[in-house]
Amino acid sequence: MTDPIATLQAELAVLDRAYSSGSHGLWSARKRAALVDACLQALFDGADPPPRAALAALGGYGRERQFPFSDIDLLILHDGSDPDAIAALTDRLLYPLWDAGFELGQAVRTPAECVESASERLDVFTAMLDGRFLAGDAVFLATALESVRALAAADLSGFASRLQVAASQRFERYGSAAHGLEPDLKEGSGGLRDIASFGWLERALGTPLEDASLLRPPERGLIEDAEEFLTRARSAIQLAAGKRRDRLTSDLQSDVAGHMGFTDQPRLSAPDGLMRSVFEHARDVAHIRDEVFIRVARGGVEGGATSATERLDAEGILAALDVGDAADLAEPGLLDRVESADLPDPVVWTDGVRARFLALIRAGDRGAAALDTLDRAGVLKRYLPAWSDVRCRPQRDPYHRFTVDAHLTHALAGMARMLRGEDLDTDDPFEAGLVELIHDGDAVLLGALLHDIGKNGSGNHVPAGAEIAMDLLQRMGVTGRTRDLAGFMVAEHLLLPDTATRRDLSDENLVLGVAARIATPDRLAALYLLAKADALATGPAAWTPWRRSLVRELAVRVLRVFERGQMGTEIAERLADRLARVRELLAGEPEAAVEQFLARMPRGYFLAVEPGQAARHFSTITPEIGVHEVRTVSRPGTREGSYELLVVAADHPGLLSQIAGSLALAGLSVLSAQVFTASDHVAADLFEVQGSFGATIEEDRWRSFRRTLRRAVEGRTTLAHQVAEKRAHYPPPSSPSPVTVKVDNDASDFYTVVEVGAPDRIGLLFDITQTLADLELDVHVAKVATYTGRVIDAFYVRHVDGTKVKEPDQVAKIESAFRMAPAQQG
Repeated sequence: MTDPIATLQAELAVLDRAYSSGSHGLWSARKRAALVDACLQALFDGADPPPRAALAALGGYGRERQFPFSDIDLLILHDGSDPDAIAALTDRLLYPLWDAGFELGQAVRTPAECVESASERLDVFTAMLDGRFLAGDAVFLATALESVRALAAADLSGFASRLQVAASQRFERYGSAAHGLEPDLKEGSGGLRDIASFGWLERALGTPLEDASLLRPPERGLIEDAEEFLTRARSAIQLAAGKRRDRLTSDLQSDVAGHMGFTDQPRLSAPDGLMRSVFEHARDVAHIRDEVFIRVARGGVEGGATSATERLDAEGILAALDVGDAADLAEPGLLDRVESADLPDPVVWTDGVRARFLALIRAGDRGAAALDTLDRAGVLKRYLPAWSDVRCRPQRDPYHRFTVDAHLTHALAGMARMLRGEDLDTDDPFEAGLVELIHDGDAVLLGALLHDIGKNGSGNHVPAGAEIAMDLLQRMGVTGRTRDLAGFMVAEHLLLPDTATRRDLSDENLVLGVAARIATPDRLAALYLLAKADALATGPAAWTPWRRSLVRELAVRVLRVFERGQMGTEIAERLADRLARVRELLAGEPEAAVEQFLARMPRGYFLAVEPGQAARHFSTITPEIGVHEVRTVSRPGTREGSYELLVVAADHPGLLSQIAGSLALAGLSVLSAQVFTASDHVAADLFEVQGSFGATIEEDRWRSFRRTLRRAVEGRTTLAHQVAEKRAHYPPPSSPSPVTVKVDNDASDFYTVVEVGAPDRIGLLFDITQTLADLELDVHVAKVATYTGRVIDAFYVRHVDGTKVKEPDQVAKIESAFRMAPAQQG
């Protein structure tokens, strides 16, 4: 006599070898179930069963969905009259299977126990609904299964609610198969368990879902396609892993993609092609599941759905979607009309179409749901052709929860909520203040919807997205400031978060550079709100308190730059023009060196000096400088008898004082000074000087200046005594005027501004800068101006540890030191 267990094992081995040469989906699952059926029937018949007993397949096995490593779920049904006989039957039936290594899920119940267990536990309920006769008393089994089905039929709405709650719980536990990077194809939202839910509802009804107006024929086709694909994928996972696994983890995706016939395509790798297909099918399942639940709750069984015969055009579709609530989007008649609409490809954007589309995206979550409906109906790509490239595209990083397209619609919904005053930080009025700066809500919503449209596999998504977005906006007929702001948001959507988390926010040049790129407060507000909407649509790790605080700090600093008039549209345009002109003038120099020069030097430098000057300074500033090296270049100045002097050296405390003292000792009088510090701590100090005792400055005096300065920088001489001696030979100012000192901490976020006014005299700049050095204050920017007999000098300073001078006693110390020093040395 043939051993049914041995026969089953041999036949399954043949089937598995067939699997290895290509997955076969539902056919193989049904074939595997049929092989198990034959084995169990032989075992049951050979076990001398009592007359009132039956064997049934439950769960996935009952649905004939048997996978390579699936459990074999069984029900042994009996009437309770002969417990010993049932115990013997159970042993003779199950032990051979256990001994052979098969995983079993078994239940031994009477019909009453079946009903009781089903009423208590949903998993038992649904497993029994999947019950399928294998052997024994067929009528006895059918009666028991019908009693369980009657429970569901008696309260279909309640049964559907239990299924809906279970689906939500699975989502919380297993995530979504529609966008998770490592989806669970069985339990994940949109997976095979959800597909089984349609069958459970159908068996509870006792009629096809279509006949009860709960499912549209096109939806049935999508469900069947999804089940076939996900079954193939799940089988491939288990064979690749060699054990029971339902999650498509990253390490398996390449093997599974190859097993299922995916190959690398332009801009889409084989694993990403696999995942895109998984997401497409799971998304269809999840949407249809939710819609069916809505239809049940709204009485679809009784009334059915109405279907209008009027054909919708591009504007009519948007108008039809822009009504009611989310439940309306599940209405079968509306979905049929959207899918059957005769639309040109691409859509022609009339004024009416554009107005309807903008009204839709203003609706936030409701609008995002409408876009999903358009996408599922296959028509969103006709409105936005670039949508095809981001649809269901996976994002391969640990932060993103959603596919590119789902991320974009979530960001849109989040932006709409913020513009309505929702989802703002109630403990901080800053965000609400930014919302008030937004003058064009449509532009901001479009920017949010399109900000990642460049993630199409072509490379850097930011420049690609900016180009795609501008093309889409032009196609839509969006013009003027709305188009400019939306396009700007796409091009610069990473500016705030990337800068805030990767750069030193205490760098004034950095903040001025960001302000120059943004140019206006409303653009700053748009970028900040987009940074938040983008992060919240990415995942919890993208908008942590730390990240939020950094982005906020940068935005606050940039906003203050605008409020103080340090940057604005005109200044930003002037800066951009000047940088472009410097590039033109340095066209013969190595491009990398020029760009490094433009990046190193403060924005204030390029605003203060003419492009021609900056180009002349390039060769002096650019080469790497030694610790004690000093470079000087002089040429005729802007006024008769004056000279422009550029001094370049490694920045260090007291450098400006050393330069001023060396100038005084060489008989050179400072008319004006502008001190700049590059990002690599190289000082580039620009002076306009004239001879103290004659219009012409001979080479020997320049040589004396350079020699004295080098000795001072190298630490081989001190200047205070020498300057005092030189001053002693000359009379004090003929028209004394009072010394004024002002310490301002509000003019800059980064520095304390010290302004000193005093009568002009030999060595005054040296005295002032030496006092700053003695107070251990580092000068970052200096603006020195000499008027008739009087000097007004402004210094942007910080403590040597990089902090502003905020302590009242330190401020008082500065004021006292400056009032005393110039007077005593005058």
